[in-house]
Amino acid sequence: MPFKFHLKKSRQYNVVSKNQYMICVELLDTTTIECTLSIDSIGQECLNNLTQRLGLGQPEFFGLRYICRHGSPSPRWVDMDKPLKRQLEKEAKSFNLYLRVMYYVTDIQLIQDEMTRYHYYLQLKSDVLEGRIHCNPRQASLLASYSMQAEFGNYDAERHTVECLQQCTFFPKDVIQAEPGGQDVLLNAAMCQYKTLGGVTQAASEELYISIVVQLEGYGHETFTAKDEGNNEVILGISVNGIMIGYPTTQITQFYRWKDISNVINHKKTFRIECQSEVEDAKQFIFGDSRSAKYTWRLCIAQHTFYMQHQESRPADRLTNGYFDSDTNDSSEQAASVNLENRTAEDQTRWTSYNDLSASPYPVVSVSSTDINNLRALLPSYRPAPDYETAVQMKYNNGGNPPQPYYANQSTIVGQDLTCLLGTAVNRSRY
Repeated sequence: MPFKFHLKKSRQYNVVSKNQYMICVELLDTTTIECTLSIDSIGQECLNNLTQRLGLGQPEFFGLRYICRHGSPSPRWVDMDKPLKRQLEKEAKSFNLYLRVMYYVTDIQLIQDEMTRYHYYLQLKSDVLEGRIHCNPRQASLLASYSMQAEFGNYDAERHTVECLQQCTFFPKDVIQAEPGGQDVLLNAAMCQYKTLGGVTQAASEELYISIVVQLEGYGHETFTAKDEGNNEVILGISVNGIMIGYPTTQITQFYRWKDISNVINHKKTFRIECQSEVEDAKQFIFGDSRSAKYTWRLCIAQHTFYMQHQESRPADRLTNGYFDSDTNDSSEQAASVNLENRTAEDQTRWTSYNDLSASPYPVVSVSSTDINNLRALLPSYRPAPDYETAVQMKYNNGGNPPQPYYANQSTIVGQDLTCLLGTAVNRSRY
């Protein structure tokens, strides 16, 4: 008769697996990659993992997105300074992330790394094809030719036939519908241009593509729908250069550069823009929910921070499309300080705001060569290193990092912490 083995079930479990989890990230080329993280890992750790594995030399342009489960499904950026798992459990529809370009630039010379430029090109191509960036049929054909040269190399009549290229997507749906001849006319125009690009390298083709897209409507804008004080629907576009306000009913568009804005304020469903000019009235908008209003406010802080760190010191832009102004580098601007001691207790609990958006935390200082030589003469020829105990104290007291601009919500500004804010994020009530 057959023997029966009775095996006792084990209650052992792997402690390591309980403290780790795996997350799937979709890349810009539609492939996916898996990351193993600890439950306490912040968003920046996941992003660093991805950019290192992909060899991105300029990871500061990128961010991670998830699909929000509240209200209508919409993409949201991961907060890089908070635990990733908690954010996804609370806000995300699933544990799937998307690596995307978060900070767009208006000077392509800022993109020096080849792999970064390739992923930046993929992001812009996706924006164009999905209708987030608008173009006309002529521009669409030109972009398609650059895309063909970047992805297929020099034109080959035997390989790059019309039937072969029709299998690929090069044109947005709205452009195809607007063109009387449809996709065939657009493709023929793109192929004629493609034939003239022989010898142009992949890198040069990607740069040509980017240089055209940066001048198109919608470039670099993340848009939100809200209502103004007159209950009219408006579209708010947050970008690295400022805030765009569009009125769909009247086709009127206003653009406020960061240097023109003194403050952005969020209170529940309200989002308010205050301008530097005393003649210009403040703009106030009402969102459908407080979560969207607060997210828009946080995005303004992130975009303005990137603008101060990377965009303000760049050469003058060569763009004239109305969204980007060449007068963005004002060397006379200096960092402003905000008196926080006079804030009342009511102010500290009602509003969340980001103050003095026009002032840079990194002021531009002009020093002549004579002054530099004089200062260099004052420096000692030898600077003794501190002893071991002093070095350890300096490291752990200061965290080993230089001071960074401090942005805070009201829950973090308590008591004596007010004295450490360098004129950045405080609560204000101007009603």
